[in-house]
Amino acid sequence: MHHQGQETAPLTFPQLSMFQALRDDMGAMSTIEVSYRIDGPLDVAAFIESVGEVIRSHDALRLAVCECGGSEPHQWVRATPPLGELVTCQKVKASSEERFSRYVVALATKDAAEAWDPRTELPFRLRLLQYSPGVHAFIATFSQLAVDGSVRAVFGRELWRAYRRRRGDHDAAAEPTLQFMTLAAGRDHAPIEAGATADFWRRQFARLPQDRDFLTSTTPETAEAGITEKDFVLEGERLHSMRTTARSNNATELIWIQHALASTVFDHTDADSLALWIPVDTRSIRERRLLGMLTLSLPLVVDRGATSPELVRALTDDWLAVLKHRRVTREIAGASGAAGLGKLVGGPERAVRIAYVGHPQQTVRTPLNDLVLSYGAYAPSRERAVAGVHLKVGSWTDRVEFHLTFNRARITDAAAQEMTADIERLLVG
Repeated sequence: MHHQGQETAPLTFPQLSMFQALRDDMGAMSTIEVSYRIDGPLDVAAFIESVGEVIRSHDALRLAVCECGGSEPHQWVRATPPLGELVTCQKVKASSEERFSRYVVALATKDAAEAWDPRTELPFRLRLLQYSPGVHAFIATFSQLAVDGSVRAVFGRELWRAYRRRRGDHDAAAEPTLQFMTLAAGRDHAPIEAGATADFWRRQFARLPQDRDFLTSTTPETAEAGITEKDFVLEGERLHSMRTTARSNNATELIWIQHALASTVFDHTDADSLALWIPVDTRSIRERRLLGMLTLSLPLVVDRGATSPELVRALTDDWLAVLKHRRVTREIAGASGAAGLGKLVGGPERAVRIAYVGHPQQTVRTPLNDLVLSYGAYAPSRERAVAGVHLKVGSWTDRVEFHLTFNRARITDAAAQEMTADIERLLVG
């Protein structure tokens, strides 16, 4: 198939799920953000050239998506724009670095909230802002129809390697990249193990519990619109205690966090089983550096356990089984009885969701020792409607940050506070 003379490919199954969720207004996030504070004498021309190199190397950063002519949604690759059109550069007059940072966060928030037109827009928005010759901010916003969370690691790593090469570091060699369109063109052909994978998801979807109200839920008379947000951070001795407790229970950090969330939800509902929806990267090991949208939100299903070790074992077993059968295609979803593609992005009809991101070290010195890069310095302020509970976890070497979102129409503020305290208590042990 061709579109305006360009070869096209169908959307991958994760793309198709996201496409439907966005079209049906199911509350799916449409953007992913990356940001850096850059301290030191940045060579702006070399930086922009490096951005261009990364965009040329990864066709997913140049995708266009269209549902036209009565056809299935399809995608094609645009040419790389001229360097002058890639990055919006701006000098910011601010009375202090604090005011500069607030301005950058406001821009990041605006970019994250702005809708995409995948037919006509490139799937990224890039800004380089200067406070002084020695302080810059770089904020990048990407469409989730084109890329998933892997862009946080891959884009930044390749950008700074390209920059180092332009600054004379000949050891920062470029690495060959896989092309997303090549994979998309053949990805939806059922693999050899399609029968076993379809059987697994048929059983898994049959186990999904009915959506249940929380024991501490509000009534129609007292329900409020909006969300309640709660945050806490584990670091120092409390972080050490959590990680030690997880190891002593034969659990990874992620499983231990899932255990705390599931235990708390079981304490606040009379449900006999629980589905935790979690984003799962469907890449193979060979594809780990491939940029594209290849993540699905898939359910872990666990029954109410009598003891904490039983729940840890159940979560571990189900997580390993989900990972083993993560290569879900349209054919497999159809054979499994998945009712609606959009549900596989974990839309707001799902009561309990968890997203876990392992971040690189926050502050990194380049080998040339002329810049200090602070990763994630300008996170946008975002709000998302949820049906029940959404736990977002950011894990670094020296701390783990927890952000919980509760739907006020279903859970009172007092119950949200109690559930947050219970999760924190269970994590530390």
